[in-house]
Amino acid sequence: MQKPNLCAITKNGVEFIIKTKYTHLHENDILECEDGYKIKVSKSQDSIYILKFSDHITFARIAYEIGNRHQPICIEDFKITILDDISTADIIKACEAIEGVKVEKTKAIFRPNGKAHHSH
Repeated sequence: MQKPNLCAITKNGVEFIIKTKYTHLHENDILECEDGYKIKVSKSQDSIYILKFSDHITFARIAYEIGNRHQPICIEDFKITILDDISTADIIKACEAIEGVKVEKTKAIFRPNGKAHHSH
C-alpha cells in the first residue's frame, strides 16, 4: 500500500481514487475526504505463492531470480512469499518442477520485507 495512486471500493460500494505523495497507508489509517467522508484503511487478502525450500542453494537462487524481477518479496528461513504476478509465473512453474521445493498458492495479506516495491 505504498503506491501513489490507489483505486478501491469501500464495503458500502463507494468507488474512490487516492492520490498521495510520500505517504504510506497502513491498516486502520483513517482517510478524510474534503467533503468530510471518512474511510478506514483495511487491506484485503492478496493471491500469493508460498515457496518452501529444503536446501539453501535453491532458496538463494530463487530469491535472486525474484529480486531480478524487482518484485516485492517476503523472505523467511527457507521460505519465500510473493504475490501472484505474471512477471514471476515462469519462476513459480520452475519451482513446481524442483524436488525439495513446495509451492502453495493461497490468499492472505501480503507483508513484504522492508521497503519492498519502492520507486527509483
